[in-house]
Amino acid sequence: MSAIQTLKAAADPTRLRLLALLANGEATVGELQEILEQSQPRVSRHLRLLDEAGLVVKFRDGHWIYYRLAATATAQAIVAEALALIGADDEIVDADRMALDRVKRNREREVFRTEALSTVGVAGRPSLQSFTEAIDECIGDKRFGDVLDVGCGGGTLLRLLGQRARRAVGVDISRRMRLLARSRLHQAGLANCTVRNGDLMKLPFADDSFDLVILDEVLGLFDDILTGLNEARRVLRPAGQLLIADFVRPVARQLPEQRGSTRLIENQLTAMLSELGYRIAHRIWFPGRVMEYALFAAVPDNLQQRTGTYD
Repeated sequence: MSAIQTLKAAADPTRLRLLALLANGEATVGELQEILEQSQPRVSRHLRLLDEAGLVVKFRDGHWIYYRLAATATAQAIVAEALALIGADDEIVDADRMALDRVKRNREREVFRTEALSTVGVAGRPSLQSFTEAIDECIGDKRFGDVLDVGCGGGTLLRLLGQRARRAVGVDISRRMRLLARSRLHQAGLANCTVRNGDLMKLPFADDSFDLVILDEVLGLFDDILTGLNEARRVLRPAGQLLIADFVRPVARQLPEQRGSTRLIENQLTAMLSELGYRIAHRIWFPGRVMEYALFAAVPDNLQQRTGTYD
């Protein structure tokens, strides 16, 4: 019986330690092996049994395989009950948790050793406090089931939105940025967040998967902005909300002789969103020498006209 298989999988001491570790967020086989001080084949076998029992899930990121707790209600209930029986003062679990903290911090230091700091913090990007206030203004105290942050970078907005969601997913094309985001999510205690490899033009998710999608400084990187917006629309649910955080030029500043990396122009962006059935509900311009960094919140203009595809 599957129930017996699940309970037997959770009952093993090593597998119980693995569940306790993964309750803090996703981790690779290598990270878990380092903490448990067991051979890679042995750790992999324990993880395979937990996977077969439906208690954990795995996904690939480059050459690495990541594991995290399964999101099903049954799995979450069993894991929560098992961890509650361990108690908050278990010395082995506490030591494992501290070891995982060290591993994640080492991953973050690796990013800063090998990646130029200019790519970790973008000049002109608003502060965390400014983003917090702007998001509060856009969505208030609303909570979401599923959130997607496209271009999550080091995880700044993913951490903010992860606190408001049942599940939050960040995607980024940079392996180092994904490592950095995972470390910071772990430090923030956001085990409901996961980070995946992906880009805006071909998101690795099914249609109608998210309640909120944020395009985090990625839309302006592409020539075909409309296609990028449509891909975000594809993975949004019919009543889903879209946030765009990026460098945006008001139409009055877009002169013929101006050249630069900013591709987004306010009136063109508004027109594209309207073509896809959205209207901008909030426009927030962040303070600075010039009006160029904005957070736009778009909502479906007419739900009856949305078909889930763009023809």
